Amino acid sequence: MTEVNLTINGQKIIAKEGITILEAVKQAGIKIPTLCTMPELGFSPGSCRVCVVEVEGAPTLLASCMTDVREGMVIYTNSERVIKARKIVVEL
Repeated sequence: MTEVNLTINGQKIIAKEGITILEAVKQAGIKIPTLCTMPELGFSPGSCRVCVVEVEGAPTLLASCMTDVREGMVIYTNSERVIKARKIVVEL
């Protein structure tokens, strides 16, 4: 399987092509909160929006569990924008 180069929170990462941002982040030892990956809660994948991340060049925040990695992606899991969005989602 082909590998891609990513930058996550300033850290250079090599990940397997075809995996999600969430998987790549977990493999790098970085934690992203999730709810929809907990089958006992009954959420559909991507529905909780708690795992959103900021990707340079993307017009909106992206659900890390639904977005595949691409070569050269620059990802932020803890930017002010991401933290604010997660807080809003959880408060709903």
